[in-house]
Amino acid sequence: MISSSFYYRVGIAGAGAFAEFLAGALAPLPSFHLAAVAGRTDAKRRRVLDAYLRRKPKSDDVREYREAEELIADPHVDIVILTTPPHLHAPLAKQALEKGKHVLLEKPGALAAEKLHANMELANRRQRALAVNLVLRYHPLVEAVKQLIHHALLGTVDYASLHNAAHRVAQGHWFWDERQSGGIFIEHGVHFFEVGRHWFGEAAEARGFALTNTDGTRPRVGATVIHEQGGRHIPVHYYHGFTMDPAAPESTHWDIHTTRGRITLDGWIPMQLSVSGLVSADEAACIDNLLDAIPKQPSASAIEQIGQAANRLLSSTAPSDAPRILYERTVALSDRHGWYEASAQARFLDFCRLIENPNERGLVTMEDAIADIALAESCTVAEKLSPAR
Repeated sequence: MISSSFYYRVGIAGAGAFAEFLAGALAPLPSFHLAAVAGRTDAKRRRVLDAYLRRKPKSDDVREYREAEELIADPHVDIVILTTPPHLHAPLAKQALEKGKHVLLEKPGALAAEKLHANMELANRRQRALAVNLVLRYHPLVEAVKQLIHHALLGTVDYASLHNAAHRVAQGHWFWDERQSGGIFIEHGVHFFEVGRHWFGEAAEARGFALTNTDGTRPRVGATVIHEQGGRHIPVHYYHGFTMDPAAPESTHWDIHTTRGRITLDGWIPMQLSVSGLVSADEAACIDNLLDAIPKQPSASAIEQIGQAANRLLSSTAPSDAPRILYERTVALSDRHGWYEASAQARFLDFCRLIENPNERGLVTMEDAIADIALAESCTVAEKLSPAR
């Protein structure tokens, strides 16, 4: 089970909406103690503190700082979680590592792969843990899809697509300044590149596009990536659009086509998995057993349960000439917020394992995070920008 018996004094630098979510999500963990918060306004810091104290009301005083650098210098902080805008990730992580802190970075972790790689090397030299908060692989439906693909229970993958339709971000937000965000693929798309690389293999080729509005923002981007796995090339199309009315429901949809069927996964935090295709009776039983292992309630150890089921049930599965039948099944989860929290908790506990066992690599490694940014850079259409101030 992903767990930690240690107690960590954590400082969160950056007091936006995600910091508020994270403070509440991690508060129930015995290993997590919020020791400090850095944010530019009293109101923002207060919201982060309130989110934490609602879940852990009998906590000691939490120190407040206006600047991230002040929090990094606090000798009573063991772990720094950086939730600032992306252009600050690399320089602040460097400062924190040099101060002897362990660092958990909100994605992307840097605006360029080379910057993240440099901080990985610094962390190795300083013997500090460093990780990027890529949470989707800690979700059981994502792991279930991996097992379906890995064991070729519906044949091999021919093609896949990811469609992510999200709400508009307010004008003037740093998200639209690509000198601060890196653009949609770097700021946001790395989540999905991490999943795509996990399912389909490393990227062999990539080409992207970006559509520019009259105000200069680029809210719609897409890319075709040729992934390579076991000598097989798999084209995958990725689309992200931050154009939806805030009152409309967002949608995120993976569609995976195989030689004998189809797998779909719905939700930015995945909430529904559908499997259909021609399978043998043995393959149908394996798929059923795998899907039956998906926990119904949010759990930070959910992916371990899927992995154990796969090892137990699928190790002997091999292609056969047995008659095939049409198989269809859908698994739907409830409590989206709970599953988001569980995935964030699993990511944090996996990070703690890196601190406690320096030889551990973790589920999502720094090499993974670097590869995700490198792919995002390859898919980002360049435009001439003056340096950020």
